[in-house]
Amino acid sequence: MKNKYALAISVGIIMLIISMALSMLLTMTFPSLQAEYETPAFRPWDDPLMSLFFLYPIVLGIVLTYLWFKTRSSWKNGLDFGIAFGILMSVPMFIVNYSSFNFSLLMVGSWTVFGFINVLVAGMVLEKLGGLTPPSFFHLLL
Repeated sequence: MKNKYALAISVGIIMLIISMALSMLLTMTFPSLQAEYETPAFRPWDDPLMSLFFLYPIVLGIVLTYLWFKTRSSWKNGLDFGIAFGILMSVPMFIVNYSSFNFSLLMVGSWTVFGFINVLVAGMVLEKLGGLTPPSFFHLLL
């Protein structure tokens, strides 16, 4: 994909779709999670501020795309990029979330797994659509 901005938004939308699909699958598999999400600790879905929730994967897609183009010569492939950044982002957040919030291990663990899977898929998408060798014009833009 030649347009880096379209690529970044595409990666974010793919991550949003994956998160929504995994969330539905997990709450169907573990109904207790749905009850945990319906506690006062979370805003209700009809709260206008909840729309910002959908912005998170888009912003993350933009950041990961930027990091991919800045560091892609260092990676063997997008999977390596995804694993490295997935661990870098997921493990510390698991420790912070599990130690700070009164949520079940299943809930915090699901957030960790979702985050890791999202970044892993983002790395593979970036390799496929963004390539491993930087185009000459891109060095001028970054």
